[in-house]
Parts: sequence; C-alpha cells; structure tokens
Amino acid sequence: MSTQGSYHQSPAPEEPGEVYCASKTPGPKHATPEYKEAQRLTDKRAQFLVLWVVSSANYIGYAAMQVVLPLLAIRLTRLPLLVSGVGFAQLLPALLLGLCAGALGDHYDRRSILLLSTAVRVSTFALVLLTVLFWHISLPLLYVLAAILGMTETMEEPALASIVPMVVPRAKLERANTLLVGAQNVLGLVADPLGGFLVSVGVALSLSGGGICAGIALAALLCLRGPLRNVRSANRHIGTEMLEGLCYLWHTRLILTISLMAGVINAAWSGDLIVMALYAVKPGPLDLAAPAYGLLLAVISVGSVLGAALTIPVQRWLGRRWAIGLNILGNGLMFATPGLTTNLWLIGASMFFGGLVGPMWTIAVAALQGRSVPAELQGRVTAGYRTFAIGCSALGPVLGGLLSQYFGLQATLSIFGVLTWLMFIPFLRGVTEQAMT
Repeated sequence: MSTQGSYHQSPAPEEPGEVYCASKTPGPKHATPEYKEAQRLTDKRAQFLVLWVVSSANYIGYAAMQVVLPLLAIRLTRLPLLVSGVGFAQLLPALLLGLCAGALGDHYDRRSILLLSTAVRVSTFALVLLTVLFWHISLPLLYVLAAILGMTETMEEPALASIVPMVVPRAKLERANTLLVGAQNVLGLVADPLGGFLVSVGVALSLSGGGICAGIALAALLCLRGPLRNVRSANRHIGTEMLEGLCYLWHTRLILTISLMAGVINAAWSGDLIVMALYAVKPGPLDLAAPAYGLLLAVISVGSVLGAALTIPVQRWLGRRWAIGLNILGNGLMFATPGLTTNLWLIGASMFFGGLVGPMWTIAVAALQGRSVPAELQGRVTAGYRTFAIGCSALGPVLGGLLSQYFGLQATLSIFGVLTWLMFIPFLRGVTEQAMT
C-alpha cells in the first residue's frame, strides 16, 4: 500500500530494538558478531512460534463459535432476524471499538493487551458454561457471549498483527503471514465440522471447546517475552493517536479502497453465514443435520489450505493485484450458487473455490501493510482497516435477516453474490500492480 499520503512512510525497522522495548537474550561476554546474529535469529523464531500458537488457538476457537452460536440460536428460534442477532452482536464491536483497539495497541504493551483480552475470554466461557449447566441456554445469553467474543477479538487482532513485523524481518513477511494464514486454514478443516458435531452432542460441550482454545492461547502468551511496546507513542494522548491513524488511512488511498471493498465482501460473508445455516440445516431446503452442515463448511477450509500454499506462486504468475481480484470472483460465486441451485455438488464446488482464493487476499494485504505502513502506526492502521473491513460486516447478519424474511433465503444469497461482484468496479479502477508492490 504505497500510495502517498500526508505522512512519511518510512520502512518498518528490521530490528525490534530500533523502535520497540523488546527484550533480547544476552550472549556471552565476548560473543562474536556471528554468535550474536545467530542468537538474535533464534530469539525471533521462538517469538514467532509463540505468535503462531496464539494465532492458531484463537482462530480455531473463534471459527468454531461462528458455527456453534448460530446453530444454538436455530434450536431456540427459526426467525431469521433473531438468528442474525448472534452474528450482529459478535461483529458490532469491530465497528464501534476498532479504532480504539488499534490506538491502545500502539499506546500500551501489546503483550499485556493480548493477555488481558484472552483472560477475559477464558473467564466468560467459564461463567457461561456454569450458567448453562445450572440454569438454561437462552437467546440473550447467546447475544452476550457473542458480543464479548467480538470485543476480545477486536482487541486482539491489531495487537497480534502489529507484533508480527516486530519479530519477522521485512523481507520474510509474506512467508510469515503465509504460515499464519495457512495454519488457520488447516485448523478450519477441524473447526467447522467440530462446531457442528459439538452442537449435535450438547450445549455445554459445544461451549467448552471455545474455552479450551482460549486457555491454550493464554498459556502460550505467558511464554511470549516482552514488553512489546512502541516507545515513541507511550506518552501521547490516545485520542490524538486514534486521529493520526485514521488520517493516515484516509490519505493512503489504496489501503482505504481495499478496506472498503473488504467491508462489503465481509458483510456479504457474515450475512451468508447466517442465511446458510437456515438454508442448509433441517428443515431448510438442503435438509442437512448439524454435523453434515459442519462438513459442508469444511470444504471452504479444504480450499483455503490449498489457496494458502498457492498464494505466492499466484502472485508470481499474475501479480499481487490479482490475489485480490480472484478473491472477489470466488466469493461472489460461493455466495450466489446456493441461491441458484440446491445441488450439493455445485454448492460444494463453489465453496471450495471461494475457500481457495480466500487466503490470497489476506496474505497479500497483511504483507503489504507490514511493508508500507510505518512501524509506529501499525496497530492503528490495522485497526482502521479492520474497522471498515470487519466492522461493516456487522451489517451483514441484519441485512441477511431482513432480506430473508421478505424475499426468501435463496434470493438473499443471490443478492450477496451480486454485491460482491460489484467490487470489481473499484478493484479495476484503483488497485494497480504498481501500487501493490
């Protein structure tokens, strides 16, 4: 995202010590430069391994809950608008708190933010599980759980994304993000079927899975060495930092364009996830049991695993720009196909292709932000991007619920596909290969 704005875009530092208070392992008293370099690389690999574990545990927990919560809501009501409330509650914090989360990540120790947020998640799952065991499940309880999960995810993502350039050399950001996204896609093979299976077994068991994942992430974070903090913004007013990050995003047109495109596509995605649960699970048109629906969603993850592996070759063959273009094509096809047919083979094929091109966008944009955004603005720009990209997706479940009640499930799915394909207009006009490099 190299479009020039009103801020100087200095490259991200190669060494954490140039900007951050990241601790380093001291070597022997008379260590050679070669030994110190080897020790530095070992320390960075260890830090990245911890981030990989945290990212993977978070992903499988959140992904499983995205399947579990709508399926639990369907047990309580078949009204699309009430079911969509779960997705709306989980995504709304990204819209309301996204910019604040990024400023906090640049203002305070990012490791502490991750620890606190994950601890809140563990505690929430424990309290909800106790409520279910000794009382009963209800829609308001699901809404509260979804909202808290949305808040913790909103706080965690900018902090986690901002730490990656601190421990990974700039030249290896594509590979590092490929490892992170690839692991998430592999785990998605487990998360979706697991979510469907757990719901079919029992409410308490389905909720305990999310708590276990949060506990694993918390244990891994205790091994992350810190502090990981941006020294230059430590004593500045947080409101000033939020405004600075938003201004940088506004003046960097490529990032802004991509984030708005992502907002529309993610709104269609979040709405599709709610509508598909009603469309696929009995007594919906596809007439699937909850475990079978989980397996159908796993087809997306199968494609994503292959897509993560093909991202760098595709960028080499077609350019970084078409990592985004293919995503628009594939997502639109995945949303529209169930609106045109109930054939499971065609629906499965469209989901596979949608999953295949999904990580290409994520990897390309994450690496581009790591290359082009100044280190001291990483958290705020990432949060600003997520405010548009993820925050706008809060509208998807509400839109899906309203359209489904008035026009039907299949018509709604077709509308989501068309909305996604309309993103080719800003893509062809504003996303160039030169700007993406």
